[in-house]
Amino acid sequence: MIILRRLVSLILGVAWPRADATAAAHAAAVKAGHAADVILSNHLIVSYAGSGLLESARRVFDGMPSRNLVSWSALISCCARGGRPELALELFARMGRGVLRPNEHVYASAARSCAALRTPAARAQVHAGALKSGLLGASPFVANSVASMYMKCGHFDEGYAVFSTLEEPTVVSYNAVISGLAASSRPEKGLEVFGLMKLRGLRPDRFSYAAALGICVNLENPNIGAALHCDTVKIGVNASAFVGNVILDMYSKHGTMAEAEQAFLSVEEKDAVTWNTYIAAHSRRGAHTEALKLFKDMVMDANICPDNFTHASALTACAELSLIRHGRQVHCRLIRNRADADVVTGNAVIGMYARCGHMVSAARAFRQLRGPNLCSWNTLISGFSKHGCAKEAMETFERMREAGISPDSVTFTGLLAACSHAGLVDKGMEYFNSMNGTHGVSPRAEHVSCAVDLLGRSGRLEEAEDHVLASAFRDDPVVLGSLLSASRVHGDAGVGERAAARLLALDPATGSPYVLLSQLHASGGRWDGAAEAWRMLKDGGAGRRRRKDAGRSVVDFR
Repeated sequence: MIILRRLVSLILGVAWPRADATAAAHAAAVKAGHAADVILSNHLIVSYAGSGLLESARRVFDGMPSRNLVSWSALISCCARGGRPELALELFARMGRGVLRPNEHVYASAARSCAALRTPAARAQVHAGALKSGLLGASPFVANSVASMYMKCGHFDEGYAVFSTLEEPTVVSYNAVISGLAASSRPEKGLEVFGLMKLRGLRPDRFSYAAALGICVNLENPNIGAALHCDTVKIGVNASAFVGNVILDMYSKHGTMAEAEQAFLSVEEKDAVTWNTYIAAHSRRGAHTEALKLFKDMVMDANICPDNFTHASALTACAELSLIRHGRQVHCRLIRNRADADVVTGNAVIGMYARCGHMVSAARAFRQLRGPNLCSWNTLISGFSKHGCAKEAMETFERMREAGISPDSVTFTGLLAACSHAGLVDKGMEYFNSMNGTHGVSPRAEHVSCAVDLLGRSGRLEEAEDHVLASAFRDDPVVLGSLLSASRVHGDAGVGERAAARLLALDPATGSPYVLLSQLHASGGRWDGAAEAWRMLKDGGAGRRRRKDAGRSVVDFR
């Protein structure tokens, strides 16, 4: 018996034992007739669970003629950590009906399982049991677990109430509350708790600073985060990726790229999240060339394997720059190294090919996508629309409906634009009229603008004007600009002047409406009106000079 116990103990002492070694030890115990020994069985439960064989651990547990507190605690803890929270709570309920009382480790595992399942009844049962047993007030470990359970379930007031009952909360207690409040609708309260922790003489650790800095990411005042950054430098935790990544994200969201670069360079062992955050920061401010260079440095120099987020960011940068050659290279690398690419990355592939005008490749990438979502369909429809493939856009829409995917406003923007480019006025208006009634999608300014463009292209200007006046966007600059542009094309001075009057009353910041109005007057030989439009363009009538920006185009030869 002693030899068998030592054998299983040695197996358990290995950093997660092999499943076959555990099975061999189990077989030896059964063969020797000692399978009912409580100590041996407890070791086997932990060994099987550590190998990921929770069902085997459960069978050992169920076969035990008698169990002690360690038996229950071991299996419940292993189920909570091993992704079986429902089984952990089932065992917790069974244990509560027996003679043995749960200890603090059992309550902590049950609280973790409740946080994973978000079950109100189980949550109340765990809280009530911990309170009745006296462990909630006597054990900070249990109180921290219960408070964290409420926080993760979105019940921040209840979690903070449990935290408030602690006479001497630890740093772990504060971290649980700060992290929970960071995800609530009152993140500033988390900073108050962080300040309270420092006032009570407790020294924040890296988890404390990561949670507090995470709150500062979404604050308008950057000085609070900068002050916390200074504190991390003083105690030396800013160089760790765990804290440094949050600092980098905070500065990049605030648009202070010099500080973001310094935070990036300060991280000693950069991981994939560090690089992803910095690449996304450059893409966010339109520096897509720099983002691609960072992607290359990450792969070639730092030798860090890109994840799905990295590939999606690189593909988006290629799409914005219309660099099809680089986009193909990123796509090839994705195929070679990321067999588990998610739908978001697949959408980025479709979008890259569509933005670069390679719709055959975009359609092929769409067909290879497993489980396309609404964004996947919209990306393909918009791509066909932008490149004049109205028939393909409408066919894709019909396939989308057959697949049971409900369209949204982006879907109809692509469809209306496709019909407008192809001159399919009646079909486009059919889509427009079906938005609210058939699909429950309220038309927005861009949809009304597309409808105006549709009708304007066929010369139905009065009908277009009626649509504008009947909509909620009768004073929208984009909608009125579309109506004015269509009036200029067809020389309809009546509709054009009425649209121009409403548009100029909005005091537009751009010079396009004045240019359109001048051209409208000139096309009808009304030179005084044309000259007046140019005069208003030059001085704005209010002392503010307007000018029409020159167009620009870029061609990449690489």
